[in-house]
Parts: sequence; structure tokens; C-alpha cells
Amino acid sequence: MSGRIEFKYLVPNALLGRIRAEVLPYVLPELPPGEGTSSEYTVRSVYFDTPQFDCYEEKADGLRLRNKFRVRGYGRGGAKSVVFLEIKRKCEAFIKKHRAPLAHSDLGAFFASGDIDRYIAGSSGPSRAKDDALRFLFHYGRHGLRPTALVVYDREAFAGKFDSSLRVTFDKNVRGTAFPLLDGLFDDDDLQDALPGHFILEVKFFRYALPAWVRSLVARHELSRLALSKYAMCLDSAGIDAPNWQVQRRLHSVVRSPA
Repeated sequence: MSGRIEFKYLVPNALLGRIRAEVLPYVLPELPPGEGTSSEYTVRSVYFDTPQFDCYEEKADGLRLRNKFRVRGYGRGGAKSVVFLEIKRKCEAFIKKHRAPLAHSDLGAFFASGDIDRYIAGSSGPSRAKDDALRFLFHYGRHGLRPTALVVYDREAFAGKFDSSLRVTFDKNVRGTAFPLLDGLFDDDDLQDALPGHFILEVKFFRYALPAWVRSLVARHELSRLALSKYAMCLDSAGIDAPNWQVQRRLHSVVRSPA
């Protein structure tokens, strides 16, 4: 599968300032989509899974090819906030995304009706957004996808100064909750810390080798590349792997089903 390569590293919070100082000579701040003027912003995602938690299990089993389904938004939200239907396809370290925008206030009506022409921004006539929304709805219906976890974190984002395809992010204060309501993307109630004392350093690039300065940084701080899933972390922190697994499944498929 062609696409961007993504490497993730788990880093102690104590190293944040030092690593930021070492990264800054090679990058430029990247502003968030839609709104904001700072390279730091809040990312919010409602992840979807099947009643059997197939996406979670595929991650736990280390499947080479897997998908994640989510609705993503940024910042604090509001009546006019734009959110995105996303499918993140992953094949080993390669990632590819399908993305379609719509108004946050239209989420419930969109899933109830499946009316892409009415609710998907820029979908008048043929468009990639329309195709990506159709793709999401196909999986939503075929696999019985339902909201399973709300994942929230604060991101510092940077783009390569000498290679615009390079992207470096610090994902901090990862927190979440299980079985959110569909319209709960911007809720902050009952979020649990999923990664205490650490942040995630992500490096995304289109080449087959990390830039030399990234390799040096990783070696200097003895960072190990890991298969880190914020979705799985938030479910684990909420006790999704506890003995009440079947009860949680029933809650997932019955109580929290979107309208």
C-alpha cells in the first residue's frame, strides 16, 4: 500500500523541552485545520468499532493490514464546527487516510439518513470527499460500527523546513473514555488519563528512511519505535480488557447506539 510512513515513539514528559529544542532547527510550526493560530491544539476523535471490537482485536493481534474508523474534530467545538469522517488504513508502517468534512451539528442527521449530497461539504457533483463519505457509510452499515471510544489529546505539530513532506508531532495528555454518545465529540466529562507521564512523538514522511537528524535524535535519547494506538490505550485505561468484557459489549451494541 502506498502512502505516508508513520513512526511512533513513547517519550517521558521530562524530555519534552529538550526534544522540542532539538527538533525546532529543522521544522516550522504547523497550524491546525480550520481554526487557531498556534502550533499546539486539541485533537478529538470518536472511534467506531464493531460489536465484536474487531478493530481493537486486530490491533492487539498485530495484524499487518487494518482500518480505524473515526469522527475527528479540533479545539473546543461550537455550533459551526466542522468535523471529519475518517478512515485510517494502516499496512505495517504505511498509512493512508480517507476524509470527508461535515458540520458537527449534522452528525446525527447524516448517520440517520446517509444523505451525502445534503450533509457532506463540497459534495455537489463528483468529489473525493463524497467518495470518502460513501466509503465510511459502507463500512458503517456492513460492519455495524458504533461509537466505542472518545480520544482527546493536545498536539504540537511541525512540518519539515527542508522537506515539506515531513511532519513531526508531539501528542500530549492523551485521555479518553469508553462508549461516548455520537454527539459527545467535544465533551470533557469523565476523561481518564491513558498515558501518564509520557507523550507520543510521531514522525511521518514519504521517504523510505528517516532524515539523519531524526535518526540521531532517536539514538541519542534511546527511543524505541513502538506500535502505539491511542484508541487501544483509552479502551484499556477504561477497563475494556477487564472480566466484564461481555457486559461492555452489550453496552456498546445496545445502550450507546447512535440515533
